[in-house]
Amino acid sequence: MTEVLTATASSGRLRRFSRAMAAVTTVGTVLIAIAMVLVFFIPDWTRTFLIARVGQPGAGLPLTPGRLIAGAAVTAVPIGVMLYGLWQARALFRDFAEGRVFTRDSARRLHLFAGAVLAQAVLGPASSTGLLLAFTLSNPPGQRLLGITLSVNDYVALIVGGVLLAISWVMVEAARIADEHARFV
Repeated sequence: MTEVLTATASSGRLRRFSRAMAAVTTVGTVLIAIAMVLVFFIPDWTRTFLIARVGQPGAGLPLTPGRLIAGAAVTAVPIGVMLYGLWQARALFRDFAEGRVFTRDSARRLHLFAGAVLAQAVLGPASSTGLLLAFTLSNPPGQRLLGITLSVNDYVALIVGGVLLAISWVMVEAARIADEHARFV
């Protein structure tokens, strides 16, 4: 009897937590999308963004319309992947809030989110390099910059994405076992 009560309490806790996280993910997704558009329209934000992404060389880069468009295009790829991953996380939390935990859909959503996190490990350094090129390619020879920025965050994204991918495969197996058990009952 204690196990049943504990499972019910855990289930209620998971549902409440998942509802909250679905809301947090929704708000975060919207704010990230808006902020990334504004970054290329507000020069101070653009400068701060460039310094954060490419380091000190970003401080002196001219913000011409062509460079801003190129920078926005480079940034659109990792941001698009991030927003897609967050959308999958939101759907996963909504599944959990509705009690759909060990299902194939939940496993697929976790798998897609994990893929987005893993992709960020590659897209982070690639987009930093792309930004530096986008903002210096039209410079005269000798003033163009090429740099690769690696951070601990890229490494953490790789590990966390790998862990989530493995867990998604475990969830597929759990869903298969749950389906198998449901056929016996």
